Amino acid sequence: MDILGARRSIEQKLLMQSVGLMALVAVSGTIMGIVTGSSAVLLDGVFSFVDVVIKIMMLMTAKLVARETSKRFQFGYWQFEPLVLAVEGFFILLIVLYALSSGITDLLSGGRHVDFGPAIYYAIFFTVADTAYYLYVRRINKSLQSNLIKFDNVSWYVDALLEAAILISFVVATMLEGTEYGKWAAYIDPIVLIVLAVQMIPSAIHIIVPSTKQILGWAPSSLHDEVQEIMERFMKKYDFKDYVTSVQAYGNSRIIEIDILVRKNFPYQTIAELDAIRNEIDAEIGGNPTEKWVTISFTGTRKWMAKDYLLDEDDDD
Repeated sequence: MDILGARRSIEQKLLMQSVGLMALVAVSGTIMGIVTGSSAVLLDGVFSFVDVVIKIMMLMTAKLVARETSKRFQFGYWQFEPLVLAVEGFFILLIVLYALSSGITDLLSGGRHVDFGPAIYYAIFFTVADTAYYLYVRRINKSLQSNLIKFDNVSWYVDALLEAAILISFVVATMLEGTEYGKWAAYIDPIVLIVLAVQMIPSAIHIIVPSTKQILGWAPSSLHDEVQEIMERFMKKYDFKDYVTSVQAYGNSRIIEIDILVRKNFPYQTIAELDAIRNEIDAEIGGNPTEKWVTISFTGTRKWMAKDYLLDEDDDD
């Protein structure tokens, strides 16, 4: 198995592992939320159930991307990756808004009475478990560099924060019960629910914004600048008349098109000579060959270049 195949195998195994463990969190959270009457714990369970569905979609996407191309998708399945991530982000945002509304309603209606004892043990266990798994996956992905794993691990980070916040607040509520401030214990659960909902909004946006940009075809400025810098060096080396670049990114995959305008007396005329220049440029771009789609064309006529409306009209030389 080559290096890329090994990476994809590890990626799929991690996603399958994540699905199974998050399903356990989902079932546990939902049951505990119903038993204890805690909306905050129930939110954790519902969030986890939605996340299980998203993780399954991510796993399917990882398997599709590994296929590279097909008759129907001749440029590959790269576009499915940001699509799945956008769906995850919007689902999280939907749950967050519902939780925020529910928390405010409970707060205004006099709070919610919760059996904090069992909920505390639940929160302790999953705070430790979620944090440990999040750190474990983050360590592996430092070498794997998978975009799917990176955003999938965001859900474990969010869930660890949820559990930690639930744990701290329920411990406080338990301490309040039986004291002169006991009446305030009923407000702990809705307050926690509101705080958690607000806290999860940035995580959802962190997923939605970059994935939506990729779906819309928003060219990443860092990749654009990198390719431009490379081409400026080759302009000087080979005295090209002009060039135009177009770039796009889907997850870890990069699409790069370069149209080069050469002079009529350009000294490199054979296919072998032009291919040698292509290989030089491609080597400078670097990256995994299976995670980039590089097209480099040479022309003596400006009309065959992309974005010719951005260039001057003088083709004579």
